[in-house]
Amino acid sequence: MFDIGWSELLVIGIVALLVIGPKDLPQAFRTVGQWVGKARALAREFQGHVDELMRESEVEDMKREFNQMARPPELDGIEDELMAGHSPKPKKVEPAVPPPDTDKPLADPPPP
Repeated sequence: MFDIGWSELLVIGIVALLVIGPKDLPQAFRTVGQWVGKARALAREFQGHVDELMRESEVEDMKREFNQMARPPELDGIEDELMAGHSPKPKKVEPAVPPPDTDKPLADPPPP
């Protein structure tokens, strides 16, 4: 976050001692500490809400993907028709094609 080293903190402390005075310095540091604590708590709460929203959106995406994978396309529209009181329309089933004759070779053998 902030890149403040010990030397910078020492300079800030000496300036604060000279400007505020030794009598009021502990109260000033206490007040600054409370502000920093409130800022950290606010940042932690915000981060928690962002994490929660990310988890919820990931769960909703995974649920949607699972439902799309688990539901066969033949069932599309059947639920709406049943809820409307209509009987589902029968789907045309094409007859199975018999397998090709396996006694015949698939290609002519190459000439010698």
